[in-house]
Amino acid sequence: MPLKKSYVALTWTRPVPWAGFDRLSSDINAAAKQSRTIRYQRDLIRQYVREVHGVLEKEVALLELAPDRATPESLKILENLVRECSSQATFLSVDFTAAQGWRPQPALRQGIPIERCLALTPDPLLMDGKLFDPQAHFKAWRQKEKAHVQSRPKHRQDILKALAGQEDLSWPKKADLLNAQDLRTHGGKPWTADNLRKLLELVK
Repeated sequence: MPLKKSYVALTWTRPVPWAGFDRLSSDINAAAKQSRTIRYQRDLIRQYVREVHGVLEKEVALLELAPDRATPESLKILENLVRECSSQATFLSVDFTAAQGWRPQPALRQGIPIERCLALTPDPLLMDGKLFDPQAHFKAWRQKEKAHVQSRPKHRQDILKALAGQEDLSWPKKADLLNAQDLRTHGGKPWTADNLRKLLELVK
């Protein structure tokens, strides 16, 4: 009986700091609970491997800062995968560029022989009894990001309101006050004396 063909799953997503998503578990199943994009890729790849009667040797979830390059940490993971996985394993990923040119990630294949790479088409997939369409999902996120950018003036006003009557406090104390109220910068980061000073200079 011939041995089953071996596969390695490569999945990735981008951080959304302003929405509180800036970390991703290294465990694929935990990462799939954090990100629907990761879950979709995991499930699509697993479905393919079942259909071809293969075996998944390894599954990896990466958090990438940009769609056209990989972080040094991700490149290190990919280099280690090539060394650690069997020499006949095929590296599977989802080709989001097939969906209106969204989310390319050529770095996923960096250092991996091209003949060992296979990109799956991002077809809709049934998840939790509902059809998950990656095109619709990414379009909705683009709308959310656009709305977030447009909310910048209101965010500034909210920060000014929170600091009303605190003019005598030092910059570090003002930053601490905002952080204690769980108020963050428009990009989702904690306040510091420096970034708060820059914000207030902009609204003068």
